Amino acid sequence: MILTKETLAIQGGKAVTREPVLIHKPSIIEEDIQAVTDAVRSTFVSGDGPACRKFEENLKQYLGVKHALFMTSCTVALDLAFRVKDFPAGGEVIVPNFTYTSTALGPLLNGLKIVLADVRPDNGNIDVDKLESYITDRTVAICPVDYAGNPPEMDRIQAIAKKHGLYIVQDTAQSIGSKYQGKYTGNQGDVSTFSFHGTKNLTTGEGGALVTNDDQVAERIKILREKGTNKYSFLTDQQTRGYYEYVDIGNSYVQSNINGAMGITQLSRLEAMNARRKEIADYYLANLQGIGGLEFLQVDEDVTSNWHLFGILVPAERKYWIMDALRAEGVMANVHYTPLHRNKYYEHLGNDDAFPGSMAFFNRLLRLPIYPVMTDQEKEHVVEAVIKVFDHLS
Repeated sequence: MILTKETLAIQGGKAVTREPVLIHKPSIIEEDIQAVTDAVRSTFVSGDGPACRKFEENLKQYLGVKHALFMTSCTVALDLAFRVKDFPAGGEVIVPNFTYTSTALGPLLNGLKIVLADVRPDNGNIDVDKLESYITDRTVAICPVDYAGNPPEMDRIQAIAKKHGLYIVQDTAQSIGSKYQGKYTGNQGDVSTFSFHGTKNLTTGEGGALVTNDDQVAERIKILREKGTNKYSFLTDQQTRGYYEYVDIGNSYVQSNINGAMGITQLSRLEAMNARRKEIADYYLANLQGIGGLEFLQVDEDVTSNWHLFGILVPAERKYWIMDALRAEGVMANVHYTPLHRNKYYEHLGNDDAFPGSMAFFNRLLRLPIYPVMTDQEKEHVVEAVIKVFDHLS
């Protein structure tokens, strides 16, 4: 008797699941809904309210940092991280080539130039072996990114930054709850910036935070995010009577009290949500091990990942076929963003040959679904679909 492979759904066979396993789904429970409802009923719905202050305090305590400032997005936090320094126009900031555009927008919005740096082909993080080759006498800062929730080699980056007198803005958008050498991310850069977008491990719908241990940076950002006023100290210290002053330029980046309320409840169960992500990741790692042509993203030994994303590296020439085949089976695998230099706005900054690591990583990367409200049946469907599709590659 000759055994034949099960026909793929993309070839007319039966799909693993008729109910699609989404790439992402936020964890929003009754506690979050009640907190938002209570905030609305309080009638304090504007920015920098009591729930925002409590969320900032809880976040500061959780991360073990001196200052945590809640704002409208991680993009805004990146903007302010550079605005606060008043670097001379034309200064250069080193940004990984494989990242979302927001990482580059922080320096660009402040009159700085970006220099794209290649990344590791095994996990998408900045290639520290190449880092010093991008430094010139115009370099003012490095902006490493924690791709997929995995911080890069921050000890080496810190040493290079110290050697050249450079500022570190760590884009920790994806790594809330991850640890590097035993400490939560948020403690490794001069400034770190988190995202609480609806796709992140902790969500406030839209939102972000800037965290730092630098008192001067924090105090000025309190002014810059509140339209250049000293309203923060006015509300906190009541040093004046009935008014606050306009002391700098700025913009309106304070977050609504409604979002702050949701941040409190989300943060209270972040560890549990991340633990569920780890359970799913461990299941994938155990059950997809040894499949020919499939590799996992490298998580370094001194990193504890929050498993924001689960990526696999597949044969480059079959990547999109694999993605389409998985989606036909009901598993909504997808690609992530493209290297910056492959986008219209950044294409003048280099070509594929200049970024071999970025291209090797991008050409092989696919994402599998992972989120805390994923059921055991859904994670089993993912594994079943991957095994079924890869069986047709051999």
